Amino acid sequence: MNLTTYSYRFAAEVLNSPAFQRERKDIEDIFKSIVVPQLKPPKLRTRGGKSMTFTTAQKDMNVLLNDEFKKKGWDCQPNVTEDKVTGIKADYKKARVQVEVQFGNMARWYTDVFKFQVSYSLGLIDVGVLVVPMQAFANTIDENVAHYERVVRELPYAKMSITLPIWVVGIAP
Repeated sequence: MNLTTYSYRFAAEVLNSPAFQRERKDIEDIFKSIVVPQLKPPKLRTRGGKSMTFTTAQKDMNVLLNDEFKKKGWDCQPNVTEDKVTGIKADYKKARVQVEVQFGNMARWYTDVFKFQVSYSLGLIDVGVLVVPMQAFANTIDENVAHYERVVRELPYAKMSITLPIWVVGIAP
């Protein structure tokens, strides 16, 4: 995979610090090494006279990512709060870095940012990493999938409310 990154509130600088270099390298290595699983046969859909073909096997991709993060010693689906009252789970966490990978509907990336903010507010993380497909790749997964270009366009407008560093990673085969 190819990676494109955006550093919100100095996230890249945080991840380049000696305290987090290993976690950053894990993330980069995992996504650079993945081969995108393909749907066989592709999923076809028609809406409003427009035909769409989706070729990426999203569920297989999620299983693959869980395996790769586990191999590198990351916690998979850890609770966002220590008291477990909310039941909200992150995708991955190691040390004080939380990773959310979003291949779902555009509205879901806002929930991922909320999870970061909760963990950060409780002093459980120092940086969040949001991984989303680039738009062209998102279009192979399903319609209206969260994508890098939109996240990068919208995130800076939340500067007064989203206070933690977030490293946004766009991925594409």
